[in-house]
Amino acid sequence: MKRLTMILTAVLLVLTAGCRLNPKAPIQLPLGPEYAGEYLEVADVQRIGHALDTIPEYTPVQWENHRTGYQYSMTVFRTRNGSKATTRTFSVLSIQPSGAAEELSLVGVSETAREWHIFAKTPGTMVGTAVRMQLAETPTPHAQISSGHDFPGFIVCQ
Repeated sequence: MKRLTMILTAVLLVLTAGCRLNPKAPIQLPLGPEYAGEYLEVADVQRIGHALDTIPEYTPVQWENHRTGYQYSMTVFRTRNGSKATTRTFSVLSIQPSGAAEELSLVGVSETAREWHIFAKTPGTMVGTAVRMQLAETPTPHAQISSGHDFPGFIVCQ
């Protein structure tokens, strides 16, 4: 028993000394929410919401933001119609003007027609270089973003 007490005391001393030397080491608190797709503009988010309202599963929709030069391809993979909400799982491939591509894995939940709450399942994933598409210009659908502010990105909920 005496030996066990000495071992526990030694362990506590080492741990306490470590805490004094580096007080942040034992506890890593997050700095705040993480976002994905923060480079998207309001017009791009409006297109995503419109696509969630209108496209069937596995039907890709593409557009280009001529202001930023980014191109997007979105596909809905799964739709669940629950008693209170519709949930759509989808991805958006973002292609930078340089060709670098990032995939966003997203979920949209709607309890009211034409109103989507969208979040990212993971941070965006760089997938390499993609060939840019030849896209005809299409009008941006009319929609609103509820925050009324610049789009910060989709919050990541893992």
